[in-house]
Amino acid sequence: MAKYYLLPKRLMNRLQWVQTPIWLIEASVFHVLLGVARVMPYPVVAGLFARLIGGFGYRNAQKRRIVRRNMAVVLPQAGESARDTVARQVFRATGLAAAELFLLGRLWRRRDRYLEFSIHPEAQDIIARKEAVVFATAHVGAWQLCNLVGRETGIVISVIYAQEPNPWLRRFFLARRRAFGGPLVPSAGGARAFLRELAAGRSVGGAFDTRVDQGETVPFFGVPTPTSTLPAMLAVRGHPLLPIRTVRLPDHRFRIEVDAPLTPTDPDAPRAARITDLTRQLNARFEAWIREYPGEWVCLKRRWPKAPRKRAPGDV
Repeated sequence: MAKYYLLPKRLMNRLQWVQTPIWLIEASVFHVLLGVARVMPYPVVAGLFARLIGGFGYRNAQKRRIVRRNMAVVLPQAGESARDTVARQVFRATGLAAAELFLLGRLWRRRDRYLEFSIHPEAQDIIARKEAVVFATAHVGAWQLCNLVGRETGIVISVIYAQEPNPWLRRFFLARRRAFGGPLVPSAGGARAFLRELAAGRSVGGAFDTRVDQGETVPFFGVPTPTSTLPAMLAVRGHPLLPIRTVRLPDHRFRIEVDAPLTPTDPDAPRAARITDLTRQLNARFEAWIREYPGEWVCLKRRWPKAPRKRAPGDV
């Protein structure tokens, strides 16, 4: 998670003595936003946060540059102007994600108004058997709502999350995440945290589209990219791997989609080959989702290695 939300990290690293006051100010801002959100209808909050947070985020030159570089790989045929339009949408999507997290409990309580579920029959059978499942998503669409599938189907999903460095914001976000309805497990434990939860019979969920510098190099949008193989490793241990996403629909509705389980192309291949194969399949699924809604992929951090970088026509 971000160390600072309102000020550039590089600047704050040179001013360590103001860290605590800035953290208190940032936490106060988030509490004010929550207070505003609680007294407004969700559609109003979504529109307000998209404009406010989206506009503020787009003015951050460093983040804007990162998003544009990511979009140069995702949309290599698009011109600079078109990619900039998508970048603006990405920052608006950041505001929508904040609204969805802040009012997650309300969205669940009024699920007849806001939510619908689409679960593949194979996935439905696995869930009905109460198997410990690995749900894998990406930061595209309303990804934070994916965990509500556990409350809908009656299974326990342990939510693996990254703790905020700011202790006041850490408590703030923990309170919001309790609406997921399952145990909250810090990601600092790495693979052990996932294994522990699965061994206890609980499913786990996480987003696996971010950069993992020590990950295995697997193609992502045609670029060899360090990628987490953790979902695939858990799958070859016998835990079903279910891709899941939440699509934003018109009229502020959401559809939580659970796909069929991913399985190795060659079940008899060596373990390492099966892990790589499943990771490639998962990356391909993420690519399809992102291509469908590129402006809803919240990619505020560099996804691909700095060099070599895939050259796009607009970069020449």
